[in-house]
Amino acid sequence: MNIHQMSVSYVHEQDRLLIRINGKEGGELRAWLTRRLALALLPILSQTTSEQIKKVAAAAVTTAMPAISLDDQRGRLLAAFETEAALRSGDFETPYQDRQSTPADPVLGPEPLLLTEVKVTLLGSGQLRLQLFEKLPGQEAVRNFQVMMDPKLSNGLLHLLHQSLNASQWLHLPVISPLEEVATTTEQADLSLDLSKPKYLN
Repeated sequence: MNIHQMSVSYVHEQDRLLIRINGKEGGELRAWLTRRLALALLPILSQTTSEQIKKVAAAAVTTAMPAISLDDQRGRLLAAFETEAALRSGDFETPYQDRQSTPADPVLGPEPLLLTEVKVTLLGSGQLRLQLFEKLPGQEAVRNFQVMMDPKLSNGLLHLLHQSLNASQWLHLPVISPLEEVATTTEQADLSLDLSKPKYLN
C-alpha cells in the first residue's frame, strides 16, 4: 500500500486507540491498539524513527571527501541539520479522509484488527517496516498487514501516537501498589531494543 494519510485516535467507549491508514489507490486499513501495546510501542517507535531520520539525513549529505575546509564542514553540518528538520516535519492540518467503507484488503474483512503483536524493522534502504498482527485464541487464521514508511511518515505516526496517548490519559494513571502488582497476571511486553534486528511487541 502506498500510504496517503494516517490517523490515530482515542476511542473512549473502547478505551483503545484506533489506527487508520488510507492508500493513494483507495481503501483503508484499520487496527485497534490496546493500552499495553501502545505504551510498549511508543519508546521503540521513538528510538527507531530517530535512527531512521539520522540514517536518511546522513545519506543525503555528501561524505568521505578528504581534507575538506572548516567552511565545508560547517556547510555539511548545516545541511544535515536542515535535512533532519525537513524529515521531522509533516502535514497535520489536512483532515483525514474516511474510507472505512472500502477495506484496502478484502481478506481482512470490515472489522479493525485487534492487535496482539507489532513488529518494527528499520531496513537498510532507510524505510521503516511496520507489521501488525491479530493472533487470537480459536482464530482460524492470523490477520495481519504491513506498511512501509519513510521518515516523514514514521515521524508523523509517532506524533499522532503521542497526541492520542495524551487524550487517553493513560500516561497519567496512578502507579499500581505492590500488592496489586503481586495479584496481577498481566505479562509485560519485552522492550529490549536492538536496532540491527526487528523489534517485536506481543
